[in-house]
Amino acid sequence: MQFAHPGWLWLLVLSPLPLLLERARGRLGWPILGGFAVRPHAGGRGAGRVGSARLGLRFIPGSLRGLAIGAMGLALARPQTVGGVERIAGQGVAIVVALDQSSSMKTEDFPADRDTRRIGRLEAAKATLLRFVEGRPDDMVGLVLFANYPDLACPPELDHRFLVETIPTISVARPGDDGTNIGDAIAWSLDALRITPPRRKVLVLMTDGNNQPAGRRPLDPERAADLARQLGVTIHTIAIGRPGGVVRDADAETGQPILAEVEGPNLRLLETVAEVAGGRSFIAADADALDRVFGEINRLEKSLVKSRILTRYDEHFATWAAAAAAFLSLERLLASTWLRRTP
Repeated sequence: MQFAHPGWLWLLVLSPLPLLLERARGRLGWPILGGFAVRPHAGGRGAGRVGSARLGLRFIPGSLRGLAIGAMGLALARPQTVGGVERIAGQGVAIVVALDQSSSMKTEDFPADRDTRRIGRLEAAKATLLRFVEGRPDDMVGLVLFANYPDLACPPELDHRFLVETIPTISVARPGDDGTNIGDAIAWSLDALRITPPRRKVLVLMTDGNNQPAGRRPLDPERAADLARQLGVTIHTIAIGRPGGVVRDADAETGQPILAEVEGPNLRLLETVAEVAGGRSFIAADADALDRVFGEINRLEKSLVKSRILTRYDEHFATWAAAAAAFLSLERLLASTWLRRTP
């Protein structure tokens, strides 16, 4: 137990004072209690017994006043016990990851299980992204998915539980929504970062293709990068995979597997976007390289504000305040009834 205001404990020194005053008052003269003189042989036999009993209890009011003073001193000192410890996350960096979910992300050129099999680029990106999020507990992290159109899958939040649940459910875009709209993906990410409180804002753009939007009037990626620069948002780009990858799909009519060669990422465009927005451009041709890239981003984007440990205390002020009130109430009750003093 500890006290928030230990200076009030000096009242404990004063708690014997009412009893001492009561004793001193008793030595100065015989009190008259309730109209009965308490001298040893005053009145009849019955009156003497009543007076003697009250005389023996004459120190109770003073004792109750002393207890009230002591209890009030403890209440004002605010006794506390540790009720628990909570971790309050700081707001270090606001990060949005823009992840390409076009059909080319199904390309199976990322080794897995000690190179015994190959997995798709999207599956490797999801696994790495999960580890990245778990390693940024003090940062606001959000997710934008894009193919032909961008979609804010999760706004930047300090609470990553929804994001961690969302990442494993990501799949490639449907055929009608296929494409790679890098410019609009950057714009949506900037809009998500715009309202976040941290001063440091970062966009991590992950794609395996060229800018090939199918919609009308898409935003040019270089123009989007310039907007990021004006807003103070740093963009790091990650080119996933290598040219000449293979996409495994199934024919819509026969169900037979189809293998198709895919175009690799536009490295020059990604380098330009990163350079304009003050970031760096990376290439990740396999899962290990992708892990190293995110490790480098972790090094570059260190949290400026660390989490704080907050200790929660349980207050016991009310218990002692109630005790003080009870002692005073009992003292007043006795002093005005059975132990009433008549001047």
